[in-house]
Order: sequence, then C-alpha cells, then structure tokens
Amino acid sequence: MTDSFDFHAIQPFLIPSGQSLQQPLHRHPDTVELLLVLEGTVQCTSEGKPTKAPSGTAMTIQAGRWHKQWYPALEQQSGYRLSFAEALPLALPPVFPIEDPKGLESLLVRLYQETTQPKDDSTQMTHYLIGLIFRLLSRSLYSDNFSAYPNFEKTVREIEHYIEENYPITLTLDSIADRFALDKYQLARLFKEYSGISPLQYIISCRLDAAKQLLATTDTSVNSIAATVGYKSDTQFQAAFKKASGLTPRHYRLAHQRKVKF
Repeated sequence: MTDSFDFHAIQPFLIPSGQSLQQPLHRHPDTVELLLVLEGTVQCTSEGKPTKAPSGTAMTIQAGRWHKQWYPALEQQSGYRLSFAEALPLALPPVFPIEDPKGLESLLVRLYQETTQPKDDSTQMTHYLIGLIFRLLSRSLYSDNFSAYPNFEKTVREIEHYIEENYPITLTLDSIADRFALDKYQLARLFKEYSGISPLQYIISCRLDAAKQLLATTDTSVNSIAATVGYKSDTQFQAAFKKASGLTPRHYRLAHQRKVKF
C-alpha cells in the first residue's frame, strides 16, 4: 500500500486564538498536500471552489491545484500538514471526517519525532507510521459511523432551513455544497445520516408540502402551483405528487380544500 508514493515532510501548525493566518494563492506542481485539522476550522479556496475543514477532519489538495488557505482568528487552529511527492495510495475526497482523531494525532506526533530526531531505523519507522496513518484514514472513509464529524448536525439543520426557504429555486447538490463550503459527496452522505433522507429528497418534500398547502387553501390552478413550488413541468409535478401522496393534485384538493381567512 505504501510503496506507491513518496512521503516528503510533516509540519505541525499552531495558531493561537485571536491570531489569523492567510496563505496567498499558490500551487505545488509535484506535491500532494494532506491537512489534518485537530482544532479550529481551516478554510480553503481551490480552483475557485470554497471548502472548509473543521476539527476532526482532513483536507486533501492535489498536486498542481491553485489554492489559498486561511485560518480564522476566532479560535485556536492546530494540526499537521503532510506532503507527498506522488499520488496517494487512497482516493481521498477534498474534505472528510476522521473516525479516530486522537489515535491519528498520536501517530502524527510520533511521525514528526522520527523526522525531526532521526535514528538509525527512522526510515523504516517512518514507512511503518505512514502505513498506519493511511490505514486509519481508509477506515474513516469506509466507516458507517459519522459521529466524528463535529457539529455537522447543526450544519444539517442550517441546510434544512436554507432549503425550506429556497425550495422554489433550482437547488442542486453542487449549489448547496458550495453555499456551505462543503464537499458535495460528504454532504450527501452526512445529511442522510442525520436527517434520514438525501438533500434532493428534502427539496422534493418541501415543494410537495407547500403544494399541499396551496391546494388545500387556495383556488390557484394546479399548473400555477407547480411553477410556484419549483417545478418547470406540470407532468413532472403531477407524477411526483401522486407518488408521494397517492393522490393526484386535483383529488387531493377535493379531499382537503377548506376556506381559510388570512
């Protein structure tokens, strides 16, 4: 697993609360960076796309990608930056949660000691530690336990609130991920972990709930309601509504319509 890449260096970082650091736009043509965040939230813009890595997560920056990073002053930032000369032995997403941050930290501390205070067998020990680190990262990627992603439940609630207020416009996984500076694949997996459905299913749910309210409380045409709640096609709206409720919009209206004074 570890014979296919070349470890370059490990650098710890520690930025006290109240201080900030910003790295200018740059790239490393031949070096892959792996940023392991133990405290704080590191923010990055890579190829024009914003992302953020809160504590307990890892950020991957592929070789040759233009990016800039900044460390906000609101909280202490700490972690380790690893660099490799070739492709990593794992296909890592831009940001992902670490299943065992404390266990990973102990390996990083030992790896840093081996590189700054080398002994006769430090080359072999470094190779061994890197292998353990990637084993741990691999376990994080394929684990069903996402509780290591700190504060994500709060973020999911914020995403739900955003969808509830913006369901009529065109919302995609990409647009939501960009707005909240998250990786779209991790967003989809963790949103479903916390809410039980995917972001796109939640959008549909919000649209159909609003449609039900309009059908029950107004005389607005079905076509107009479809457009109001975000459907460009009346046929698509009719199919989605019947699939979710078991009734056509017209039959739902007949069964539920009531006069409401606003």
